Amino acid sequence: MTMSPFRRRAVFLDVDGTLLHDGTHLPPSAVAAVRRARGNGHLVLLSTGRGMAELRGPILDVGFDGAVTNGGAFASVGDELIVSRLMSAAEIARLAEQFAARGIHWYFQSYDRLFASPGLPAVLADRLERDRIRHDERARAAGVDPDELEFFSVGMKTFDDDIHFSDAEIAKAVILGDDAQAVADLLAELAPDFAVVSGTIPLPEGSSGEVAPRGVNKGAAILEVLARLGVAPADAIGIGDNWNDVEMFEVCGTSIAMGNADPAVQALADEVTTAIDDDGIHNAFVRHGLI
Repeated sequence: MTMSPFRRRAVFLDVDGTLLHDGTHLPPSAVAAVRRARGNGHLVLLSTGRGMAELRGPILDVGFDGAVTNGGAFASVGDELIVSRLMSAAEIARLAEQFAARGIHWYFQSYDRLFASPGLPAVLADRLERDRIRHDERARAAGVDPDELEFFSVGMKTFDDDIHFSDAEIAKAVILGDDAQAVADLLAELAPDFAVVSGTIPLPEGSSGEVAPRGVNKGAAILEVLARLGVAPADAIGIGDNWNDVEMFEVCGTSIAMGNADPAVQALADEVTTAIDDDGIHNAFVRHGLI
């Protein structure tokens, strides 16, 4: 009997809503699936809107072969940074002015640093407290000591204040607001000149969005990563749940939306796996023979 040749796949995983549930919980089945797939010779990389400063230890400790970060502004293979797309000084100044005029909270991302508007740390501190309560409730419902379950939160961010953001290499802006319509209006105003995506951060109320230079997206960065890895796009798998994953879906030979994704996002993928809290990543890996 002739054995089929090994087909090495490169899998790109979104973080929030795909690998990380509600910004607070990393499903053990997903961690195990990533490690088994890599042990079987496949490549697994992150593909996230987060910057490296927002990828806390336990996420990176899962073990990955590289990462597309900041929504595609940066990409690394192993420890080598191979993609870097920065905002111009004029773009940064314009965004800071418009954010301030609208009274919307924001933070700028560089590769590994964050710079926040004055009121944002207090907003995130409140979110951190609410996430801690939900985390503890989830743990007790599962019969687990809350202290034994890894805790994550969108509010767990460390901001730089030793230099001004205008002196940093900024790649992307993230905005958060209590008024969803105000956020939508601002993104629409910026859309002709920037790459904008709405609703990328899980929030109990209000809305969020990302603003990057035109042409910056996960898909464009993934193509550069695949070229460096020597993997054909047909052998790439992209798994995500949000609108900033659409370009990833477009360039990967197999695109998979999470069961918890917006139905409109699911419609753009080749297939839909189960939800994040129903072993979605594990089930997708099994379906495609990675584990």
